[in-house]
Amino acid sequence: MHRILPNKSQVLSFVAALVFLNVIGAAVQTQFNIGHLLALGIDVPFSMRLTTTLQDIVYLQPLFGTIFGTGFLVAMIVGSYIAGWVKILPDVVFALAGFAAMAVTLFALKAAFQLTAIGAAREWDGFLSLCVVGALSGYAFSALVTRLTRS
Repeated sequence: MHRILPNKSQVLSFVAALVFLNVIGAAVQTQFNIGHLLALGIDVPFSMRLTTTLQDIVYLQPLFGTIFGTGFLVAMIVGSYIAGWVKILPDVVFALAGFAAMAVTLFALKAAFQLTAIGAAREWDGFLSLCVVGALSGYAFSALVTRLTRS
């Protein structure tokens, strides 16, 4: 029988993976936007890149975390059922679930608002980069659950 409520290690792992998703996702999104400015010939000094990235990480958290956190939560729940059913390579299952969470959330935003709400996802390289962040977050969740459960 599968537990319905998460245990302490799952909750802590989810929170850590979500923080990772938000921080790295916001940084990736910012760097893609700055890259578009550079392509237009606008000079962006390194200090401005760093300041903008840090501001986006801080101020983008509520919106980015709510939107992508919801998708990530659903993906980790579904991933836990699939990993329990498959019983092999849970890290891969959760990484794929994180990748899918980002992709589905980005597609859902596009379908709902008829525009790409996250600037980095307007092109395939940015879209895939954000999905890879989701995959890394899913892997981090799985690795942390495994480590915290053993200790």
